[in-house]
Amino acid sequence: MSSIDYISQDYKPLSPTTKVGDVKTFFKDLPFTHFPVVDKGLLLGMIAQIDIVHYPDNEISLKDLQHLYEHYNASLPTHCIDLFTLFAQYDSDIIPVVDRHLKYLGYFELDTILNIFYETPFLQQSSTSLIIEKDKNEYTMSEVAQIVESNNISLLGLYISASTAHKHQITLRLGSKDLNEVIQSFRRYNYRIITEDKDDLFMEQLKERSDYLQKYLDI
Repeated sequence: MSSIDYISQDYKPLSPTTKVGDVKTFFKDLPFTHFPVVDKGLLLGMIAQIDIVHYPDNEISLKDLQHLYEHYNASLPTHCIDLFTLFAQYDSDIIPVVDRHLKYLGYFELDTILNIFYETPFLQQSSTSLIIEKDKNEYTMSEVAQIVESNNISLLGLYISASTAHKHQITLRLGSKDLNEVIQSFRRYNYRIITEDKDDLFMEQLKERSDYLQKYLDI
């Protein structure tokens, strides 16, 4: 799946000669967080809605506000994971696309890229998430994959979702709703289970034993 297929040119970029009043109208009609400013086909930068909506002078042109331009872009090919980094880093829902000469090609919209990601097997409805934790130096990704697949469960994807000085939390996306066996396998390998699973028989048994002990002590 090529990201070039998802470049949008639905709306023309802003021009350095565009006046602030017109930019305010643009953002009112199309509530993007940012939009490209392009001159003679070249990307000059991104102007943020938040910098414009309360600007006092409606007659000033964008060419006089170059100090407000933000400079970020994507080139081709770019993976959607890298695009997510840019969206988050610049708190933007628009990423401009340029060639190696900074020629403006269009833009990616956050919603479009999210939909691409949603359609992958990683997020398919029949899959389930599991979060595990272990010391950084005591596991490998190959071990994690082996534990999952030894339980005849498909590993659709995984990533390090949290990190401290000594531990990693790993989020797994698994192609099964029944996680009890794989949870027990991870425990045997000294992984801590962060996700609470309603079908976790081990935790259910612990609870039952605890309740029984409490009843015994109350006698």
